[in-house]
Amino acid sequence: MTNIPFSAEETLKIAIEIEENGEQFYSGMVPEIEDTEIKDLFKDLATQEINHKETFQEMLGEAELGRGEDINSLLYGKLEDSYLEALADSKIFNPANENIRAAKQVGNRDELLTVAISLEKDTILYYYEILETATSSEDQELIKKVIEEEKTHVKRLAGLL
Repeated sequence: MTNIPFSAEETLKIAIEIEENGEQFYSGMVPEIEDTEIKDLFKDLATQEINHKETFQEMLGEAELGRGEDINSLLYGKLEDSYLEALADSKIFNPANENIRAAKQVGNRDELLTVAISLEKDTILYYYEILETATSSEDQELIKKVIEEEKTHVKRLAGLL
């Protein structure tokens, strides 16, 4: 990870993209899973990814209302959004189909859960890295909220191991 500080707005845009990718991963795996308990969990996690995305979109709206639109958004507009989307896609849960292919290769239930936990942990680690470069306490608090939202997935997945 580079030491380029991300604003809370940039971090939340990345989080939104990661949540979209996570929803695609879980939804894409559902038809492949025979184990009813895991299938139900993945359906629920896909729904939670959507809910997390909505939470992060709301947080983004509040951050922009409170401080005005992020300077990079004003300067670069769609280009910045494309950059942040590409950054998120290169880090976690994406390309979603690659993670689905990897998950399809696992031999049993515990391996599948371990793959999903690993993806979720990567997400959390990524947010912690961004937290280290946050430039204000306000940004840090928003990023900590993102991290707490993600920890719930790991706990639920680990509960089935």
